[in-house]
Amino acid sequence: MSMILGLDVSTSCIGVCVVDSTIEPDQMGSHIMLLDRIEFPKCETLWEKADVTGVYLSALKIGANRNRDYVKFNSERKFSDIDRIIVEEPLMGFRTGMSSAQTITQLMRFNGITSYIARNIFEIEPEYISSSHARKLCGIKLQKTAAGGPQKEQVFTHMQANDLSCITWPLKKSGKMVEWSRDACDAYVIARAASVEGIVVPVKKTKKRKKSI
Repeated sequence: MSMILGLDVSTSCIGVCVVDSTIEPDQMGSHIMLLDRIEFPKCETLWEKADVTGVYLSALKIGANRNRDYVKFNSERKFSDIDRIIVEEPLMGFRTGMSSAQTITQLMRFNGITSYIARNIFEIEPEYISSSHARKLCGIKLQKTAAGGPQKEQVFTHMQANDLSCITWPLKKSGKMVEWSRDACDAYVIARAASVEGIVVPVKKTKKRKKSI
């Protein structure tokens, strides 16, 4: 039996998902135990965000969720039973118009801090998986951004039509769906991919280019 905690880490919001890998996905979402997020609206530094993350994960372990509008289904098992932690591998390279050396450094630093906090709280060594590999394992085929729109939205649309079709996401006062639904969805992809892949979650290494003579 394996209860998997998936974390989609970013410096603005951490997507959180817990799934029971022993239950196959169905239209009722019975394998999903939690869809949530950790937000940092009042935090100015990584260390303040780290403190918020620690408080949330500590509360999660004992079943005391701090967000009132989280999505929860299966409540038969306790979150203290979590025996795997899967973290999305941080961005390793530049993306035109999207990343900078400073952004990548901050993200990798916070990813490491979050992993360390999760390890201390749950006493489990985190595993890592790249977003591209996780999406392939979940059967998600992405189009180029110019044709299909932002990848995050493509992933969300795919999952809303499949594994997460049973989800009714919370709405803002404006009536629009909460933004963190995308982060929680990404965390679900990470957790679900891990249940498909098995115990060891590989991260594909980039091939080294041969030096020209």
